[in-house]
Amino acid sequence: MTSTGLLMEGPSAQYWNSLRHGRTVLCMTPDEAREEVISGIDYAAYKETDSSLHDADKNRLFGSEHYKSGRPVYKHSPWAEGDFEDKMAALLRMANALNRSVPTFREAERLLENEESVLGRVVRKANRPET
Repeated sequence: MTSTGLLMEGPSAQYWNSLRHGRTVLCMTPDEAREEVISGIDYAAYKETDSSLHDADKNRLFGSEHYKSGRPVYKHSPWAEGDFEDKMAALLRMANALNRSVPTFREAERLLENEESVLGRVVRKANRPET
């Protein structure tokens, strides 16, 4: 963002302090936001279940072939079967708890929540009040 409140894109889209609003607004590109949220989901998966996301899971969330770790895959991902989006939303809820003091994590979710994509739907499901 700039002092006029316009969104900046590209490498110059760093951090902008808004004195007018009395808070710090963190700006990032949509791809940076996707990486941030997917990283949080992956960390929650590993921390809570000892089974991190496979590259295929991350790419499904990202929306394209973005992750290529080169790690060999010896068994199928436990996350790929069943309702993938519900599983990712549950992991994102855990990631939200683990990252509650990380402002970039919440900002990344805000940026993605209106996106019509797998990750956008996961963010909306994770932030929907549970019944």
